[in-house]
Formats: sequence, C-alpha cells, structure tokens
Amino acid sequence: MGARHTRLAAALAAAWEAEVVSARRMTALAERISDARVRARLMVLAAFCRAHASRLLARLAALGRGPLPVPPENIELDPDTLLELRREGAFARASAARYETTAELARQQADLSSAWVCELNRTEEQDRSRELLALAEGALGPVVHADAPASAAPGDS
Repeated sequence: MGARHTRLAAALAAAWEAEVVSARRMTALAERISDARVRARLMVLAAFCRAHASRLLARLAALGRGPLPVPPENIELDPDTLLELRREGAFARASAARYETTAELARQQADLSSAWVCELNRTEEQDRSRELLALAEGALGPVVHADAPASAAPGDS
C-alpha cells in the first residue's frame, strides 16, 4: 500500500470517527428538546451520521483497514443548546469541505467507490449543516428558550 493510499485510508478513518461522534452529539441534543418534531428531526440527522460512518467503514474494510479505535461513549455538550446546534452545524459544513478533499484524493487514486461515498456524504453534510443552522436561528429558538431556566431579572426598585 503506497503512501497516497495510506493517506486516503487515514482520511476515511478520521471521517468515520467524526461521524460517530456527530451521531452521538445529535442524539444527545435530541434528548434535550421537548418538541417532538424537532427531536425526531435531530434523531434522523443522527441516523444520517451513522449511515455515513457505515459507508466509510465499508470502504475502509475494502481497503484492508481496521479495526478502528472507538471514540468515547460520553460526549460533553455545552449547556446552551442553541450554541451546540450552531457548533454542530459549523462542524457539518467543515466536514463537507473535508469530504470534498477526500473525494478528490480518492479520484486521483482511481478509487471511484470511495470518491462516490465521499461525495454522497459531502452533500448530506451540507444539508445537515443548513438544517442545524436553520434550527438554531429560527424554528428551534422559541422551543429551547421555553425549556431553559429563566434568567434572573434585574432587582425591582
């Protein structure tokens, strides 16, 4: 296996780990939300992350790579749900850019199956980013603020 092939496998492994962590983060975020529709949508987005991880694992197995170290089960989240949604949305946008780079690397190595997986994951990550940022900026705002503890009001005079 050449150095370029090893670089592709390393990129796929890093993407796999990121998707596993994102799936766990999305599930933890969903557990915080009281609105059933928003919670269900976040669980669907978590399922997309698990599907991405599964595709990546299949490509790594085809390249003869594995087993991979498993990321920690416990994921620490900021108490501010809106901030976490924005962070995960930004992370999804960055992941989409990394998938684009990895797809190009796979094409250079004539690994069209890996390139296809990366392109599919890239488009889904772009969609996930848009949806998470929209939830944070619009639809979810009132739901989260209704669940958040009331902040202290200024003292009455």
